[in-house]
Amino acid sequence: PLLPNACTVKYEIDYTFLAKGASKAEEIGTTADLVLGDEAGFGLIPNIGDYIDIPRSRMGERENYRGKVVRRLFRHVLGYCYIRIVVEEVDDATWQQQFS
Repeated sequence: PLLPNACTVKYEIDYTFLAKGASKAEEIGTTADLVLGDEAGFGLIPNIGDYIDIPRSRMGERENYRGKVVRRLFRHVLGYCYIRIVVEEVDDATWQQQFS
């Protein structure tokens, strides 16, 4: 069923990065890395098991943040869906095996 226009949902996506051996994930960029819905348009939300590569131009100390999506949390609050995506670092051999 279609939702009425008054029930639009906006999505805010926040990426975090879990480096090898780290016990806590670090923020990548700002708290709302990507906003979707209404005027903001649409985008794809990576699924668990997907590989992603975020260049350093998005802020941070690393050359890039690349790895595999291991967890996603969806939190719904008053017309917003806040999505936290945890990306776990993969070694170069795994990355090369996937994308060479």
